[in-house]
Amino acid sequence: MKIRFVKWILQVIATIFLLYLALRRIDTDVLKGIVSNADFRLFLLIPMFLIADLWINSYRIKSLYRFYGMHTSLTKILFVKLEGAFFSLLFPLIGDAYKIQTFKNAFGASYGKNTLVVLLDRHIFTFALTVVLAPVWLLGVIKVEPILQWAIVGLLLMELMIFYVLNKPAIFQSFSSLLLKLHPRFSFLQLNFIARREYFREMFTNTAIAIGRHFLTATLYLIIGFSVLPHRDFDTGLFLLAVFSIILARVIPVSIGGIGLREYIAVAVFPQIGIMPEYAFAIALTVSFIGLFYGLAGGVSFLWNRINAFSGLMTKNQQGNE
Repeated sequence: MKIRFVKWILQVIATIFLLYLALRRIDTDVLKGIVSNADFRLFLLIPMFLIADLWINSYRIKSLYRFYGMHTSLTKILFVKLEGAFFSLLFPLIGDAYKIQTFKNAFGASYGKNTLVVLLDRHIFTFALTVVLAPVWLLGVIKVEPILQWAIVGLLLMELMIFYVLNKPAIFQSFSSLLLKLHPRFSFLQLNFIARREYFREMFTNTAIAIGRHFLTATLYLIIGFSVLPHRDFDTGLFLLAVFSIILARVIPVSIGGIGLREYIAVAVFPQIGIMPEYAFAIALTVSFIGLFYGLAGGVSFLWNRINAFSGLMTKNQQGNE
């Protein structure tokens, strides 16, 4: 408890220092203009979104516990999520690391072995995919290259195909047999069809929820960002600058003390510290594609860890039955 308290104090001090550095770079006249132009009614959406997000996540975690044959109360999970969210207010990576450690304690060390890879997957891949590609295309702010449009459509079609396969026993059986030949780690596929289908359904449903949450969050932050910028227009360079600011604020653990607040100041600060739109365009694309490749590696590793955890659980159950 003492160690956690000391860590919390250090995070608060670091957060105040980072906030001080950020505010020093803002011209007071510009800051007054930002405040006067802000439509604070939009900020009412943040607590509503966070409450819904917290509840959905807690229910999802409870279903995961139930899937592993464990039981816990929704209230207990809510407290764990709130505690993790509290750390996320200060440093998002520390908050996620705490939540991952909570899962490790519940499911054993085999769950999410490589915490760093999981964090890369959560904080780079999902945001590179949803913050850069989806909002830019759907909001129609700039013209997206056809290859990116097809990539987004391809992802949606792939997900539909996965759900189709999950509901076709014959197709799923062939798919299971192929994976089992590739590596014995896929031995959990020898379970009955219903159990296997529920495992994959849980996994892909979680992925879909995560992508949807990040897309909604990113869109909300972009709306807030453009509501407070002095120019209040959807200039292409300015939009890309905002996207880059949000990516940087989310990927690098340089939070300034609040969900929404850090993106709010990031979007307001970056035009004042000399990052020009033409450079932001190149940097945003670079960060996105690097994140995409790192995220794919992280996603595969995370999935592999889940398979290992499940295989280990089934082996223990079989030994117990014997």
